[in-house]
Amino acid sequence: MDDRLKQSFIAGVERVAAWADLLDAINVFPIADGDTGRNLSISLSPLRFAGETQEKMVRQLLLAARGNSGNIASRFFSAFYTVDALSGLKQAVQESNARAWNAVSNPRLGTMLSVFDALEDMLCRQDFTADRQNADRIVSHLEQAVRETRDQLPKLKSAGVVDAGALGMYIFFEGFFYTLAGYGQACRPVTDVFGDSLKIAPTFQEISEAGYCVDFVVKADPRSSDDMTRLAGSQESAIIIQEGDLFKIHLHTDNRDKIKSQMAALGAVINWEDDNLSEQISDFMH
Repeated sequence: MDDRLKQSFIAGVERVAAWADLLDAINVFPIADGDTGRNLSISLSPLRFAGETQEKMVRQLLLAARGNSGNIASRFFSAFYTVDALSGLKQAVQESNARAWNAVSNPRLGTMLSVFDALEDMLCRQDFTADRQNADRIVSHLEQAVRETRDQLPKLKSAGVVDAGALGMYIFFEGFFYTLAGYGQACRPVTDVFGDSLKIAPTFQEISEAGYCVDFVVKADPRSSDDMTRLAGSQESAIIIQEGDLFKIHLHTDNRDKIKSQMAALGAVINWEDDNLSEQISDFMH
């Protein structure tokens, strides 16, 4: 990977970290728990070390992934990181987008998946060349995709905001493509671009939700894939990512202990994180 690509990955993830608080503040989908910025910052943090081997980076992204948005993004970047030249961008984005869509049990437009679709659309129309005009063209198209999320999902329309995950990916790619073109200073404050869609309507209400948001990694025989998918898929907001004998799973469940026990019966649970959804929603609505 050449130095310009390395710097582009680093610029993207650092911009996401810089705007993490804003992303948390508008995070209402799939539930209003206010953690998209935090989760994306954690999940994409391995990209600060762009230049690592692909195998090592994919493993680090898998282990770091947190939350619904972070796991989907992690799956996208496990393929996007393979790009080593501008000529490979289109192919890398096509594979990345396919991985992201396939990772989600119930994929929806109006999320970061819409931004990935928009990026693939632009790169399939015309190969990217490292100049300001091409960077402007891509960023403008992604901006429109983010704006449209506000009307694509009822909860976002009710809250009057764009999707936090989609905005996070716009922020990343604005930094990535402008840096790649040699115009990193062209990035604009997100508040200037989306100012009319970054404040939750005072009439918005979220219904409290019991249970836990859980992220964990299981090391198991790859042949356990069907059982792992069946167990995880029975829960809400399930995302299942397999890399060899590692299974990274995100889900919402009412019974975290039962899930942990079932997964431990299939392999070794080597990483486990959970958040109380009721507490997160309560904190967010206050």
